[in-house]
Amino acid sequence: MYTIPEIEDKIQALYEYLEANAYDTEGDSWYHGHNPIIISHINNFSATECKKLVSEIRSWKEDILIHLADPFLDISNPDLNGYFLYCQIFLKISDLTSQEYLLGNIHLVNAIPKGSQPLHFYLELEQKITSVNKKLNGNYGFSVEQIKLKINTEKA
Repeated sequence: MYTIPEIEDKIQALYEYLEANAYDTEGDSWYHGHNPIIISHINNFSATECKKLVSEIRSWKEDILIHLADPFLDISNPDLNGYFLYCQIFLKISDLTSQEYLLGNIHLVNAIPKGSQPLHFYLELEQKITSVNKKLNGNYGFSVEQIKLKINTEKA
C-alpha cells in the first residue's frame, strides 16, 4: 500500500494516492487501510483546498472517484459537505455495478443542507436515480422516493 505523497499540492497528492491504489482488491484494504488515510488527509484541507477539490474532482476518472465515495461520508472538514460530494460522484459514475453500490447510501441526499445546492442539481440526481432504478428492475424505489422528498423539501 502506498502512502499519500508529501507534495505541496494536497489535491494532486490525493489523486496520485488514489491512482496508485485504484486496483487494490485485497480484502477490506479500502475500508480498513485506505479510507482512514484519505479521510485524515481531506480533513486537513484548508478552505481554499476544499474549493479546489470540489472543482477538480469533476474531471477525475471513474476508477479514481469511486474510491472517494465512502471516505466522503466520514469526512469532518467544515468546508466540505461529504454527502453532496457523494452525490456528485454518483452523477459522474456510469458503471452500473458502481451505481448500484452508491445507491445504497443515496438517501443521505437528505443530509445536504437545504438551499446549499441549486434545484437543478437535485433534478439531475432524480433523473439519474430513476434511470438506474429502472435498469436494476425497480429494486431501488426507496432511493427514488428519497430524492423526490429532497426535491419537495428544496421547493418548499
